[in-house]
Amino acid sequence: MPIYIPGKRDHRNRKVGASKRSAVAVLSLTAMVDMFTVLAVFLLQNYATTNQILYLPEKVELPQASAVKELKPSNVVIVSKDGIFLNEQKIAPYLEVKEATDWLIPPLVDGVKKLIKDGEEEKSKLTQRIRQAVNEARKGESEEVEVDKFRKLTIQADKLIDFLTVKKVMYTVTEAGVFEINFAVLKKEDKPEEPGL
Repeated sequence: MPIYIPGKRDHRNRKVGASKRSAVAVLSLTAMVDMFTVLAVFLLQNYATTNQILYLPEKVELPQASAVKELKPSNVVIVSKDGIFLNEQKIAPYLEVKEATDWLIPPLVDGVKKLIKDGEEEKSKLTQRIRQAVNEARKGESEEVEVDKFRKLTIQADKLIDFLTVKKVMYTVTEAGVFEINFAVLKKEDKPEEPGL
């Protein structure tokens, strides 16, 4: 359907006093490209901040749970029969950790402390100081204190791993300075209830 220039028209939708030729508006290609560019940037930024994609090794079978929440970006410790991994880097063999009488896993402590130290250095940069100044200026608003990303940890433990080993990992990372520990699990599928039985 063509777009007509506004003006007086007769009953046949022709402009009064004009020739039989109608004027059709032309859409600007540049404006459309600009609009789609803004839309693409908006979608990319929203997608990048909504979910964290977790790397899941083939040999690790996560336990299932009915109550789950969305994981936030954090460092990942994988506990499997192949060993203990921190951000996909092998830290210690599984059997060594399982058979140890000491609860502290020294290589894991060192790795987590290094990650926290690097995170603290990054946080102390100028951009973080500016954000803190803005937040302090807004003291009247009550906001929930967010734990720093480098002080969070997600544990991906195979469901066949004994709980004592997982407990040793939890103890070690809290001793290293982690404030929040989450477990990666698979959500149980909700079974529909059968009516009438």
